[in-house]
Amino acid sequence: MKKMVVKTGPSIKLIRTNKGYSQNYVSNSLLTQGAFSKFESHDTNIFLSTFERIITRLEISFEEFKYIQNGYEYSQRDRLLNTLLNLTYNNRGELKSLKKEAESFLEKHEDLLIKDLITICESLIILGETNSIEMARKSLGTVWERLSKRNYFYITDIYFVNTILFLFPLETALEIRKFIFRSIDRYKNFQDIERLKINISINIMLLLMKENKFRDALEETHRAIYLCKTHSDYLRLGICYFRKGICFQKLDFNGTEWLDKGRSLLLAIEEVELLNLLEDEMNRMLSTQIPN
Repeated sequence: MKKMVVKTGPSIKLIRTNKGYSQNYVSNSLLTQGAFSKFESHDTNIFLSTFERIITRLEISFEEFKYIQNGYEYSQRDRLLNTLLNLTYNNRGELKSLKKEAESFLEKHEDLLIKDLITICESLIILGETNSIEMARKSLGTVWERLSKRNYFYITDIYFVNTILFLFPLETALEIRKFIFRSIDRYKNFQDIERLKINISINIMLLLMKENKFRDALEETHRAIYLCKTHSDYLRLGICYFRKGICFQKLDFNGTEWLDKGRSLLLAIEEVELLNLLEDEMNRMLSTQIPN
């Protein structure tokens, strides 16, 4: 078996001593105490399989270990990805700042994922500045070309596609949703990935509304509301309530109750900027006539 260079002994020692565990306890049946002591002193390398069993015995995940080893911070790459994937809405200032930092990162590192991140930022910035989905789609060709060749999506792929899902034509987005859900089902409850179905449903909802398919969008809100309640996601529940109200209004029903519920929920969690964006969205949609 090929040995992996894992020069992380001092971090392991710090965690072990903080937990009050002896070298004998952590290394038992994995390494001799002498070999483990040398590893902690940063003098030797160990097998990856042994390292995995050590951190399991220390009761931490690999992700937590990386975070601790990096001084209780995400690495720059992880921080860039997390920033994009956690954006609730397209804040152009944040997107431009993220794009600039990602470009700086690429000056020192070759990384296809960060290149895709920059392309996505560019597309979302164009959308915010022009309100043109057609223009925003143009720069996404390279990202989608790479991702679409895969037999199924990995977790980062799923997050990336979800970020840009609302930029696809409706029929394409509905097919992509099926593919994403099959990929999510492979992971089952890994890292609470089922919550991603909420974001995807909200993106589909918006696409349906933009295509004036308000009855279909209303059905989508019901699915999304159920998921939001299941996962106690009150921010997105507020979005769903508000868009449900818009759908009712467009279908000549009284949507005031749902609009008010959405407003109250978003104000309660102090998401004022997001509420303002939804109000603008509502005003645009209610001022547009549905074609016969």
